[in-house]
Amino acid sequence: MGLFEVPVRVANPTQLVFHKAVMLVDTGATYSVLPSSFLDELGIAPDSEDEFTLADNEPKRYGVGEARFSVGERERTSPVIFGDEGTWLLGATSLQSLGLVPDTTNHQLIESPKLLVGVRGFPFGPLA
Repeated sequence: MGLFEVPVRVANPTQLVFHKAVMLVDTGATYSVLPSSFLDELGIAPDSEDEFTLADNEPKRYGVGEARFSVGERERTSPVIFGDEGTWLLGATSLQSLGLVPDTTNHQLIESPKLLVGVRGFPFGPLA
């Protein structure tokens, strides 16, 4: 996959004062990752901590919170990892919630198909 950067606006979901960032599109990352210091500036605090596997296969614990992401006209809240300085990754969960997928040929994000798939004759809802 070709890697590329995109302009993103990020905000604290409770304040909605957006700050500009340039993030690397990384569909191999489950969640988006921003430097802890940047998230602190936005007034975002971790609400939990979890263990993640890094590219070198080593486990490491990071704080997890919620941030509001805006790309173009699209805006959604999704999980964000309190990462190390210099780490600016736009991960798969944020991309999916924004309804975007990477076009690696043209180095841009494009609208993704929105699927709501069920099996005919199988009811949605609780199983008996």
